[in-house]
Amino acid sequence: MRPENTMEKPDMDEALAPKILIVDDEEVNRVILEILLSKKNFITLSAASGEECIQKAEREAPDLILLDIMMPFMDGFKTCEKLKANPSTRDIPVIFLSTLTDSKNKAMGIEIGGVDYLNKPFDGAELMARLRLHLTLRSQKKQLRRHAEILEETVTKRTLELSRAERALHHSYEQQNILNHLLQLSLKEQSLEEILQQCLESILKISWLRLQQRGCIFMSDLKNGTLQRVAHNPCSDAIRATFSEKRGVGISLCPQKACIADIHTANPFPQNLMQHSMHIFAPIWSRSQPLALLCLHLENSEPLSKNKKIFLASIASTLMQIILHRQAEQQARHNLMHDPLTGLPNRTFLIQRLKTESLAAKDTPDSCFALALLSLDHFRNFNESFGFGLGDSLIHATAERLLEEKGTEENGLGYEVWHLGADTFALLFTRLKNRESVIRSTEKILDRIRQPVSIKGHLLHVTASAGIAFSDFSYKKSSEILRDADTAIHQARILGRDRLLVFTPKMHEKARGAMETLMDLRQAMEKDELILFYQPIIQIPDEKITGVEALIRWKHPHRGMVSPAEFIPIAEETGLILSMGKWILKKACTDIKALNDLHPKKPITLSVNLSSKEFANTELFEQIRQTLAETGFQPELLKLEITESVVMGNAEAAVITLNKLKEIKVRISIDDFGTGYSSLSYLHRFPADSLKIDRSFIRRMHLGGENLEIVRTIVTLGKALKMEITAEGVETAEELAMVQELDCPCVQGYYFARPMPLKELNTSHFFHPLISG
Repeated sequence: MRPENTMEKPDMDEALAPKILIVDDEEVNRVILEILLSKKNFITLSAASGEECIQKAEREAPDLILLDIMMPFMDGFKTCEKLKANPSTRDIPVIFLSTLTDSKNKAMGIEIGGVDYLNKPFDGAELMARLRLHLTLRSQKKQLRRHAEILEETVTKRTLELSRAERALHHSYEQQNILNHLLQLSLKEQSLEEILQQCLESILKISWLRLQQRGCIFMSDLKNGTLQRVAHNPCSDAIRATFSEKRGVGISLCPQKACIADIHTANPFPQNLMQHSMHIFAPIWSRSQPLALLCLHLENSEPLSKNKKIFLASIASTLMQIILHRQAEQQARHNLMHDPLTGLPNRTFLIQRLKTESLAAKDTPDSCFALALLSLDHFRNFNESFGFGLGDSLIHATAERLLEEKGTEENGLGYEVWHLGADTFALLFTRLKNRESVIRSTEKILDRIRQPVSIKGHLLHVTASAGIAFSDFSYKKSSEILRDADTAIHQARILGRDRLLVFTPKMHEKARGAMETLMDLRQAMEKDELILFYQPIIQIPDEKITGVEALIRWKHPHRGMVSPAEFIPIAEETGLILSMGKWILKKACTDIKALNDLHPKKPITLSVNLSSKEFANTELFEQIRQTLAETGFQPELLKLEITESVVMGNAEAAVITLNKLKEIKVRISIDDFGTGYSSLSYLHRFPADSLKIDRSFIRRMHLGGENLEIVRTIVTLGKALKMEITAEGVETAEELAMVQELDCPCVQGYYFARPMPLKELNTSHFFHPLISG
């Protein structure tokens, strides 16, 4: 027989490795199994007989036994029966090993308690699989047994606790009824003060406390450290005098000392108070914060028993639950009706208020009110550029501005402020005498919003659009005035934002038409109904073409040519401008690349307009870079035209975007210069190559005075900054002459050419001088 201490050691910690007992009267069989199992990191024990197996099983407690059947003196079946009869070994799984293959022997082995049966000679892989299976099952059984024991212990413990609780409940049945009655009072639809008054009256009726019919409850104001009486039964002159005015709670409440039923004595409640005849003070706490103070009066000066003190503490705890419950309800109602960011009343509250005002207006025909909706322009751009934290701060700053302006009108016209979510506010004007006062007030508010605001180190230039609806229309529902104010503000956005519109019934027709236009426009993009026209940009005095501006047109199958002024604002409002702008850029680059290939000696530049939404698009730079690569258009011939207001709306972010575009040699043009913000001080920071003087200034030059000087100033400024200058909207010879006199190098307008399709441009006199213009 091979000594056990010469076996190969397992790799794993012996405390973790499974222990297998091998029982076989043939030593060679045991050795083979020991070698095989040791290689698989099992700890092996061996026994040469049934008696030795039983002894080692009791002493070593193996995790599994491999038991040979054919052994002298005591065969495997008999050995298994004795193992299963012994409480200390009955749970050890036994796998029989035998050369006997008939099913009768297998059935007998399973019947007497074996878990498996393997025929000799056995396959090593099969043996390992069976071992691991039964070891896993044994481990799971142990875990289940342990869980059952823990569960049984828990049940026993909880049963004992429940028994104690039942006995305690029985002892305090009367006290519990009183506490339950107090809690039931909190369910009434009454104010907190009314409920606390009823609670106090119920407490004073507890006869065995030996209370007088006098007492009061004071609520704590944590902001200023005072107490205010909210419930009372005729109390002593001393206490009434003490609390006749709000006073600090850190001082003595009355000349006598008192008993504190609760243990807590932290500030701001009085400290070191002791029992004195006729007075009990029970502080009501929540998480170390004083909520209230219960004051009661005893019939005599006998010390309170421990149980009575505990009961008074329970009363204080119950009152604490009542107060917190009511305060939570009040807070929930407040949250339901108010915006958490600004603290202003919200849309839900506004709808209710509109109902109230509508009913009042019906009862008083001369009574009139107005609702103005106000929405920050391009608010989404601020969120996308600076993050939602700055956007929230901007909303909060706008709310403060609205509140500051409230009631500052000379005629005393005031308004209520509401935050309807996102960037939209509502102003409710009541008891109106005329419409003009509302319009003036709203215009003044828009002027205030136009003033730059500094938030988190950024100087933001913000504008707002507003829509007003008056109650003198025959509204059937109060919410309809909200709908009409929203319609008015929507029209203000379409017309270019930063303006105020008053609702008129015709706006419904416009809104319906805008919706139809939007649906047709979506189909137009799918059906290729959109086309590009190109308007030449002319260099003077030689009148040579230097570039073109791409302008989108829509050829509607039924309505004919639709004005861009009609569909571009809708595209911008709905975000459709993003996909439209992507198509314009690629189509224009493809067209002008082909045109320049036909005239390689005099390539022209391409100007493409970018809307505010496109400029704020985080994928703009990559989109332009990819379009240039796909079309082969030269970056230095591409001019991106951005309006002054778009650039100034987010000056810091604009500089970053423009610098990235300049790195790939794309040229930047500030369009409609002079119509936006006072940006002369910022202009030198923008990496712009050219300025376009807005056509409104060109049309007024002939009036002279400041109209002419504005154009002169822009030209001088542009030249000082070494920028190209283009006068936009030149339509007459007089305007051309004045532009030339100011030494403006380039012009664009109907005087030289209207926008035209690519084919017409290619055959025009700009490229073929013999062809008449």
